[in-house]
Amino acid sequence: MVHYPNATIDIAELTVTKNSEGVKVKEYDFENPLDSFRADVQPNTLTQEQITVYGINTRTAKTKKIFYTKSDYMVAGNRARVTFDDGKIELYNICPVNEWRVHCEALLIPVENEADE
Repeated sequence: MVHYPNATIDIAELTVTKNSEGVKVKEYDFENPLDSFRADVQPNTLTQEQITVYGINTRTAKTKKIFYTKSDYMVAGNRARVTFDDGKIELYNICPVNEWRVHCEALLIPVENEADE
C-alpha cells in the first residue's frame, strides 16, 4: 500500500501546573512540540469491536487513521495537532494500533469537550 503525506503532525504531551490560585491547569505545549513530521491521515470508520478494544466511548466520523514513520512520541496520552494541506487544523488524542517495519499506524480520536477533561 502506498501512502501519500497530506498533513503535518505536531505531537505534545500533557503537562499539569498550578496557577496563582493553586488550581491545576492541564496543557499541551504545541509551541514546542516533542516531534513534528509529515504523515498520511485518512478517514476511518470504527467497528463496535474496535470501539471496545481501544476503549473509545463514542463513534464518530471524525476519527482518523494515520500512517507514519516511527515516532517515539506517538503514544497514548500524548496529543496530535494535525495541520492538513488545505490549512485546516484539528486536535486528536493518540491511540497507537500497529508498528510495522515499513510504517506505523494509529487511530486519531478527536478532542471533544476539552473543558470537561
